[in-house]
Amino acid sequence: MAKQTIRLHEAAPGNGLAADPLQQQGRLRLNLFAGRSLGEREFDIMQSYAEQRLSPLLCGHAPGIIHGFEVAAGEVPLADSETSDWLFRVRPGLAVGGDGKIVNMIFPLDQYWQEQKTDYLDRRSRQLNPISAVHGIYFLSVIRELEPVDKSGQFAACVRDELDLLRDARIETVTRLTLQPVWEADEAVTAAKADRDLTINRLLAEHLGTDWFAANAAVPIGMLAVENDAVLWFDAVAGRFPAKADANYWTFLSHTRQAIQQHFNGWQLADAVARQTLIDSFKLAYLPAAGVLPTLFLEDVATLPKPHWFPPHLQVEMAPIAESQVQGLVARELPRTSIDLENVGGDRIRLLLAVADADYRADLLDLPLPDWRMQQDLYRYAQKAYDSWKNWIVQYDALFNNLQPADFQTSEGKRLFGSVPDKIDTEAEGQPIAPPLFFTRLIASSRDWQTAANGINPALPAPYTESVPPPPAGENFDWSAPPPSEADGLLKQYLDASLQIEHTEQLIDDLADLLALYADMQRSQRQQIDHVSLSFARLAGGIPGDGSGLAVARWLPDIKFTSKTPSG
Repeated sequence: MAKQTIRLHEAAPGNGLAADPLQQQGRLRLNLFAGRSLGEREFDIMQSYAEQRLSPLLCGHAPGIIHGFEVAAGEVPLADSETSDWLFRVRPGLAVGGDGKIVNMIFPLDQYWQEQKTDYLDRRSRQLNPISAVHGIYFLSVIRELEPVDKSGQFAACVRDELDLLRDARIETVTRLTLQPVWEADEAVTAAKADRDLTINRLLAEHLGTDWFAANAAVPIGMLAVENDAVLWFDAVAGRFPAKADANYWTFLSHTRQAIQQHFNGWQLADAVARQTLIDSFKLAYLPAAGVLPTLFLEDVATLPKPHWFPPHLQVEMAPIAESQVQGLVARELPRTSIDLENVGGDRIRLLLAVADADYRADLLDLPLPDWRMQQDLYRYAQKAYDSWKNWIVQYDALFNNLQPADFQTSEGKRLFGSVPDKIDTEAEGQPIAPPLFFTRLIASSRDWQTAANGINPALPAPYTESVPPPPAGENFDWSAPPPSEADGLLKQYLDASLQIEHTEQLIDDLADLLALYADMQRSQRQQIDHVSLSFARLAGGIPGDGSGLAVARWLPDIKFTSKTPSG
């Protein structure tokens, strides 16, 4: 007989025949149930044996969800009806109950709220703890049960619905949904309606030590709030406990992370006012002992860090951490406790700034110690800079000394300084600061910077309380200014000489104009003399050019002219 393999962990059908698909050939699946190949007693014996062999495999495993069991919930319209109802759609998954038994679901499960509510009320009645309506906060859980297959629940009135113990019956292990009370009270509904995330935050933080898997081996997969049989909301994260140690703490962390992400979604696109509004409107009563917070809670990390949102009674300190150590640190510190944000309890938190592993140093945020070698080098370099500045002043005075604003308004000044900015550096500008003055200003500015924000402790640590460091011993330093120069610079001399040349050229032009005017006057006088001499020549009875006119002109000072009146 050929050797065949029977795989118990795979639910794929197959008979081991050649007609089966290739991936199913050679596979057989056990379908053990009483009444066919085995009697009920033989089946119970085999089932008990299998459970005894398999139970040690998971008895040490932490209860919770291993994978799957994601829930999508929401109101959907009912078919052939104008009303709607909540539909819980659960994906396949694997979980471990509080009793160490596997809760497995291979196919998706759809459950309407009205059916779930009716089933829960019936079970409460059968447990002699009836309630009139579902009212409060509950876990939506999956539970593993044994259920007779031939029990349909629809029997005639004259027929008993109990199982007939005299015949074989088929019993199968089923996974179904159930409700697990968390807080059944009017106060629970009031809190759930007021603030969903805040209510869940308080419930998870205040029940970190509660074993939610103790009741009938059910595994929670979500949390919902109900008011008089009407679902208010459903949260798939708040009731999802992973199958690991300290599952309550991990669920608390997951819900806190979800609340932060949903509230601050898109905060990068908001302005400063909108960001502050988001921070002020975010409410939580507790924080997990470890986790990741948004960078929005911390401002100016590179300069003067200023935390936001944290209550004033909470002490906050900062330290660096390598990125590769974040997950391990969260897993190690998370189960410690929760941080109360509402009541003063002396809690102190440490904000760890994740940096790249290549840039991480343990003392990255420590206040640096004074570097005495650098302080002494500052004195030496300052002396070199001061000597260079003195030499520059001498050269500056040799070129620009005694320049006045009026010098820039001359024609030659505009030509020389047309491309130079209006403001010319003076001797005081660019002067190196003496080290004692530099250190004094540095300490004062650091103190002002540290105390600028409200709430900063005025008792500052070193180096802000340090005094001015002394200069290096055995070295002489001279911070005196260079002697003032009274001589005009080359440019001043050039402009003055240019101005004198302009004045001389103007004087020459004026004298040339005067000489030309004098020559014109001489020519005019000569012409007048010629006319007078001609008239005198006629008066003397001579002719022009014989000199008689000039002779009369010479006698003019001695000649006396009298007028005669002709007699009548």
